[in-house]
Parts: sequence; structure tokens; C-alpha cells
Amino acid sequence: MHGSSPDTSPQRSLAYGSSARMFPRSSRWYKLQKKGKPVLQHVLVFTAGLFFLLPFLWMLSTALKSDMDIYRTPPSWLPYDLKQVEIKGELLPLYTVQIDGMTKELAALEIERGQGTFVDPADPDTFIEVPMRTAEPILVVRPRWQNFPDALSKAVRSGTGVSFLTYIKNSLTIAFFSILGTLISCTTAAYGFARLNWPGRDKIFLVVMGTMMLPFQVTMIPMYVVFSRIGWTNTFLPLIVPTFFGNAFIIFLLRQFFLTIPEEMCDAARVDGASEWQIFSRIVLPLSKPVLASVVVFTFLWVWNDFIGPMLYLTDPKLFTLAIGLQDYQGQHNVAWNQLMSASIVFTLPVIVAFFFAQRTFIQGVRLTGLKE
Repeated sequence: MHGSSPDTSPQRSLAYGSSARMFPRSSRWYKLQKKGKPVLQHVLVFTAGLFFLLPFLWMLSTALKSDMDIYRTPPSWLPYDLKQVEIKGELLPLYTVQIDGMTKELAALEIERGQGTFVDPADPDTFIEVPMRTAEPILVVRPRWQNFPDALSKAVRSGTGVSFLTYIKNSLTIAFFSILGTLISCTTAAYGFARLNWPGRDKIFLVVMGTMMLPFQVTMIPMYVVFSRIGWTNTFLPLIVPTFFGNAFIIFLLRQFFLTIPEEMCDAARVDGASEWQIFSRIVLPLSKPVLASVVVFTFLWVWNDFIGPMLYLTDPKLFTLAIGLQDYQGQHNVAWNQLMSASIVFTLPVIVAFFFAQRTFIQGVRLTGLKE
């Protein structure tokens, strides 16, 4: 009968053929494919992340190396150091020495003019002198963690008492007050642009957005002239006070987030007799924790990595930030590169820690900004 005739349409054939080629959901290959796909995705993401992590790993490797291992060729990723043995209360490096066709492990007492004086750890009273060309140092993997406290406590400039701890304290001081000024000024301005109706609001907001097209290099000289005339140079004030006057990008970011908060909540609070300040402080700000965390992270990154501003206004080494201190230390003669890398890790560590703890809130704040429901 016509109703029982098989359907020979092309769509039916294609659908049947494709389903036949697919693995059944209960088969082992289907389960392996389902489990292996996320593993493959994680491997690809980890490989791409490792490529960007290599500079940091090399910096960490250099920070843990000894003074001798820094200049060893070919360079290695692992921090090697001389294997040592204690003889008569003194640590001496071990060498493999060729003597009469035999290889022995001897401790070096003195090396001078290509000639080495060695002792056998089993017989420390017998001295052996051999050419250093026949001796090879015995190396072991030994991270030198002492580089970190040495870098933080060592006076960078002789006679001033300035150390990396001074630079860290200055950077944290500027970052704290800059974050405070940014939160106070930008949240209030963004609330005024997002929730309050006043004449010329949109036009002034466009003017504020237009300031984002002015790079710092354009306003750098006029601002320096103003701050120098009022006597603020060589102080933290030129780096902190401007943050209390708002930032165009942060104002835009906060305004877009404030627009996502339902207006009905604010209207209900007004009906209950709440003032605009109460609505702002008790409703809008508590609901804006994700974007506020983003603002804190952004501001901390900008201030912590700022190089031009401190270089322009600060001349006293006791007021240098960590970014300027690292550059000043690098420009000196006989730089201890392992200690410089240790200080550089300390410089980058607060940024990594801040993003690690605020990662979820930070990403949520950036994702929700501008999504008006």
C-alpha cells in the first residue's frame, strides 16, 4: 500500500547514513571520545599557557641560582650549585680530579693561577696539588632561597640605607591611596551618570569619554608644571591626588554596570523614603562587588606597574617605587642578576596573588558589565 511504502527521500537516506556512522552511546569508543575531549581541551590550554609562562619560569630559575651558576654555559633551567663537604668545620666544594689515571672526589682548599690545592675527605691531613684543567666541579640541584632575603635587605645604594623593602613600602602606599581615591571618585561619578537625571548629563558624559583619547604624554608636561609650581614634586601627592578626580575608563566601566541594576529596586527604596545616598551606599554598591573588584585589580595593576609617573616626579631614592628601584639597581655596576630576578619576582608576585584571589569576582565583573537585563 501507499502508506506502507518505504521512504526513499534523500533526507531520509542521509539521516540514516549519518546515524549509522555514529558510535552508539553505549559503546566504549563513544565513552572514550566523550571523556577524552575535555582532556584534550585542557592539554591545549595548558600548552598555550605554558608558552606565556616561560619568561616567568626563567626568571624564577635565575632567582634561585648561585653566583657561579648564572654565568655557566650552556645555561640550564635547573639551579645548580657546587656539592660541598664539611671538613674540620668548614664547607668545601667537591671536584672530580684525575690522578694517575684514577678519578677521585676531592675537596678544594685553594685555587690560584690554574693550580688547585685539594684534600681527600677520607684523609684531610694530606694535601694534593693538581692543575685545574684535570678537575671538574661536582654540581647538584640546589635552589638558593637565600637570594630573596638578600635582595630585599641589601642596601641598593651605599650610604643611603635604601633597600627593596623601602621600594615595596612606597609602592604599596601609593597603590592603597590610589585605589581609595579611584573608588571614591569614580563610583560617585558613575552613579550620577547612570541613575540621576540632570541637565546636560549625556553631553558631559561624552566629554568625559573624550578624555580617554588624550594620552598621558600630552598632559604630562602641563601637569608637571602645575605640580612643580605648588611644590608637590619629589612627593607622593602628584601620583595620588589625581586619582581622587576620577578616571574616564573606570567611570565608564562602573556606569555600564550600574545600568544593569533594575531601576525598580531604586524606585521601591525611594517610595520607602530612602535618599539617593542611601540607595547608592546600601543598594547599588553591595550589588556591584564584582565590578568593584575589577576596579581594584585594574587600579592596582596600573599603579604597581607605573614607571613614567614616579620617574617624572620622584628624585629622592628613599621615595622610589619598586619599578624605579629595579631600574636603578639594574643600571649599577656589578649587578647580582640572581638577586635582581628575586626582586623582580617579588615585584610581580602581588599582581599574581591579587588576581588569583579575585579571579572569579574579577571575571564576573567584566562579563556582566554592559549586559543590561
